[in-house]
Amino acid sequence: MKLSIITINWNNREGLRMTLENVLGQTARDQFEYIVVDGGAPDGSKEMLESEYDGRIDRWVSEPVKPIYQKMNMGVRMATGDYLLFLNSGDSLHGADAIKDVIDELHGEDIIMGKTIMLETGKKMAARTPITLLSLYDHSIPHNAAFIRKELLVKHPYDEGMRIISDWKFFVEALILDNCSYRTVDNVIAEFDCNGLSSKNRDLCDQEREIAFKELFPERVMLDYFRFKRGGGYQDKPYDKFFVKLRNYRSGKFLYSLDVLVMRFIALFKKSARWSREFPIQFKK
Repeated sequence: MKLSIITINWNNREGLRMTLENVLGQTARDQFEYIVVDGGAPDGSKEMLESEYDGRIDRWVSEPVKPIYQKMNMGVRMATGDYLLFLNSGDSLHGADAIKDVIDELHGEDIIMGKTIMLETGKKMAARTPITLLSLYDHSIPHNAAFIRKELLVKHPYDEGMRIISDWKFFVEALILDNCSYRTVDNVIAEFDCNGLSSKNRDLCDQEREIAFKELFPERVMLDYFRFKRGGGYQDKPYDKFFVKLRNYRSGKFLYSLDVLVMRFIALFKKSARWSREFPIQFKK
């Protein structure tokens, strides 16, 4: 199996340099091709690629393309590997042997997922298994630790209209709608820069996820999600639908969570009342 590692860069020259040195310093450098797609920002990244890295990278391009997912789709088209791994500027592989230690695992399943480390906190992140619609709604998959078959990314190209969560949308399409195969490995693959766009724009992430779910699934599927969250009793009625719409607003999550707590408190109170009627406490006079 052939591996392609793809680095996307926009206006992050020093982050790109760090990622380049990290990837090019892998002990298994001869076992993967390396592709860089630069967005052509006037930060000197193109000049650095030309003067310092031309000939050391298998293929690279620097064009005035700003949207990140448009650049990622360009990387997919340039890649010749069976599996693709995205490692964007500012990120790095975990140690010089990261690829050497995992390369023999790249066979069989459509997506093979390892772990990643958040640089600022040192916390390890991994896909929550088994992967279900509900688990993907709440948690994404570490993209820089996921080896993905190229044909999946050709079938489901990244949504270039999204700013943040198109990679998450891809996983929903591939793992849920296509029911593609996957496997997890215990290897730590990458170290993740927490200063990226998605890390600092949680509200936009939530908004785009709502847009993606409305595009991919009918509302009755989303009602199932809320039924799971509330612990049962959710119905396709105006009162319950109100809380589906509520989550689209800035304070929606807080109000929804408050409603869940109130409803569960009422349910507990009712159970306690029934229990006290069935098993009354006798006080001695």
